[in-house]
Amino acid sequence: MHIYTNRIPIATAAEVAARLPCPHAASGGWYRTSTAICHGGDNKTALSFQDGHRPGDSPLRVHCHSHNCDPTVIRHALQQATGLWLCRCDACFAAFHAGRPPPGADATPLQGVQQTSGGPRRPQGTNRHLSPKNAENGAQGRSGPGRDKDTSAYAAELWAAAQPSTTGPAPQHPASKWLAERSLWPPAVPLPQSVRWLPRSHRRFPHSRPDSNATGALIMAMRPLDNPAAPPRKIQLVTIDKAGGKAYHWPDKEDKRTYGAGPFYGLLWRGRLRIAACNLHICEGLADGLRILRYAEEPALVAVCAGTSYARIEPGCFSQITLWPDADEAGVSSAGKAAQRWADQGCRVTIKRLAAGHDPASAPLQGPAHE
Repeated sequence: MHIYTNRIPIATAAEVAARLPCPHAASGGWYRTSTAICHGGDNKTALSFQDGHRPGDSPLRVHCHSHNCDPTVIRHALQQATGLWLCRCDACFAAFHAGRPPPGADATPLQGVQQTSGGPRRPQGTNRHLSPKNAENGAQGRSGPGRDKDTSAYAAELWAAAQPSTTGPAPQHPASKWLAERSLWPPAVPLPQSVRWLPRSHRRFPHSRPDSNATGALIMAMRPLDNPAAPPRKIQLVTIDKAGGKAYHWPDKEDKRTYGAGPFYGLLWRGRLRIAACNLHICEGLADGLRILRYAEEPALVAVCAGTSYARIEPGCFSQITLWPDADEAGVSSAGKAAQRWADQGCRVTIKRLAAGHDPASAPLQGPAHE
């Protein structure tokens, strides 16, 4: 199976509906909402949209029953209103690969809108969420959901706002320093497509402790093991200070936080992914996963659990599985139980035994490994 990693991850119609600033209704597989979004109209149900042929992959199907607005114009207007990726036009492709937010209504002319006497009106109050002019607001007024709420939509928003690594972090970038400190990743090499950078200056960066010294965070997308290209609905943030060290950003003095829910994993690979040919490596944290991938024999896929139990992994077509537990009693015990279950299913399973006090991010991986 080939997974093409340069495609824009398209949000589903249900995600769009959940983020709309206007009321909506659902009928016959279509969502209907106000034409105020696409051309400033006042018909509350004349703008309709539904998933494309492949939900989460194909661009959203859209139609304005009032003014027959151009579909690309509608998708851009919906992107502006929700902050989600819905389109794969040239403007969107360029923005996505430059690490910019989804283009809004300004990115396309309103050539598909039939002119009224006053001309097409821009929807009011929709140029928010992730627009470039708001991307560098200060920490004051920044918002984030509480930990007891469903944070899937917030996770998708942070992922869309984060910057992908196309050439690798610059040498003096905090992320580059963090990677170099423990030899997690080769210098000047692009990070896996599931890892992005979000500066703390972004208006939606999570709330912090008063004394947080975080300058930003590496964001890891977490996805189903059987669908590495799915739009992320769960992420993990690892906050970093200016010098490339851990930044204890949250009130509980942690440098990591997961948003979203579900049995999803941070999936890391290099180049084009061929699931059927891959060896599967399973570890706990992002730093562990990057270092394992750096030294792993290709082709390899690393699944970063980030707090999700080993027990929820279904190895499927992977015939070779390597577990990298932290060298503590809980980690080794959990790995042993999972390894036995997968071995009973016919998989070949290896558990890497690390020296006491080490995890994969700190253990020497260049030489022979103990099994």
